[in-house]
Amino acid sequence: MLVKSNPVEEQKIIAELTASDETLMRQHKIFQAEMQFKQELINKRKAYSLTQKDISERSGLSQQAISRLEKGNGGTIETIIKYLNAMGCSLALKEGAAQ
Repeated sequence: MLVKSNPVEEQKIIAELTASDETLMRQHKIFQAEMQFKQELINKRKAYSLTQKDISERSGLSQQAISRLEKGNGGTIETIIKYLNAMGCSLALKEGAAQ
């Protein structure tokens, strides 16, 4: 049975679950950061009017590897760097608020 998603209710549940469990809270923040990063990869690829096939051809990675990376199913640092290089981008660190 399919159930319609309720983002507000989902956020409440996540807040309740993570409020009393510091480890779970850290894992959730890492998950959110990873998903945000993957979405930024997709947004940048689309902004450059590139397809997954284009990235595959430029990077030497398979189209399936590109798809898995964008879906959040894997991706080593080497894969990420190849993906970024295929768009003429690089990986950089920046300081931010401690979490």
